[in-house]
Amino acid sequence: MFAVFLLILRYAFLLFLVIFIIMLVKWMVSDLLMEKEPQPAGQKEMSMVDTGRLVVINSSLPDLNYGDIFLIERDIIIGRGDSSSLVIKDTFASNQHARIFVRQGQYWLEDLGSTNGTFVNETQVERPVVLADGDRLRVGSVIFQFVRWGHEVG
Repeated sequence: MFAVFLLILRYAFLLFLVIFIIMLVKWMVSDLLMEKEPQPAGQKEMSMVDTGRLVVINSSLPDLNYGDIFLIERDIIIGRGDSSSLVIKDTFASNQHARIFVRQGQYWLEDLGSTNGTFVNETQVERPVVLADGDRLRVGSVIFQFVRWGHEVG
């Protein structure tokens, strides 16, 4: 009798393990599929608590003053052209100079083939790079500080 009970217990455990693995694989596949689908315009990928910001820390342009803040709630294009999300009327900035985008909870900066380059902490961006809290971005003659966690810029 004990042997039959032990056999039933083993098969029940095996069945539970198989169901668990199937559910785990199903969850992982659905998560991967959601990642590839574009987000609706109104849906935010992150909460406002950790929404990234660009804070102007140095600018000779009359449109941009020290301390101006630009929230990064979606992909943004930085450049001189009017079609850019963040317009910088600077002769050293290209029409579409750089792009900041969010993927998997990280902010990325990509140079869009600008003439004068995009710099992070005075290093020229050759390919997309992850931005860290406190990084300094230079586009044209304007310097921004990337703020992720809401501390004061100094």
